Amino acid sequence: MTGGASSAIRVAVAHFPSTTAAVPKVRRSTVHMLTTWSVDPDAVSVAEVVVCELASNAAKASYPDDVMAIRLTATSGSVLIEVWDSNDAGPRITDPNTDSEDGRGLLMVGALSSRWSWYRAKTGGKVVWAQIPGGLRPEPTDRDAAMPTRAPTVGPEPTEPVTYRTDPETLQRVADALRGLDTWHRPYPPESVANRVRVRT
Repeated sequence: MTGGASSAIRVAVAHFPSTTAAVPKVRRSTVHMLTTWSVDPDAVSVAEVVVCELASNAAKASYPDDVMAIRLTATSGSVLIEVWDSNDAGPRITDPNTDSEDGRGLLMVGALSSRWSWYRAKTGGKVVWAQIPGGLRPEPTDRDAAMPTRAPTVGPEPTEPVTYRTDPETLQRVADALRGLDTWHRPYPPESVANRVRVRT
């Protein structure tokens, strides 16, 4: 029996009231799910802090009768935490003074995660996400044979030169725009979330 990196992906979505009182439940649910998935314990500890900060911010940005949605995605290399709330306004990083007890949440998220950002969801609201290094621990496997792969097919040559843009900012904008099309944050079966998303002036 040999050990190898797992190619599995684990995804879970949960919905909570948009209140600060729900944050401990968000934390417990996140820790339980990641532990059940056998995520690296160090990554679970970091995820616990990050999800608390993101959920607290979502609760502060929402009305009490709103909902917030949490999506966890774990792979062999990272854990992605996404938190949706109904407020379209982007998160603000503040520069708190040394005596302030608030305003350090996103600074902490930035320090603990390899990357973080946010995007607006097509159906309203926004998603703030953070990626944490470490993920699913390798699982033992007795499969020695590799999965069969398909041979690439040759297509027509392009009529004009193809220019690829690989700068990180462009790729991040494209990735966030594609993520914004996903309606993962909507409760299933559909409830009255659309009625809860308010236009803020």
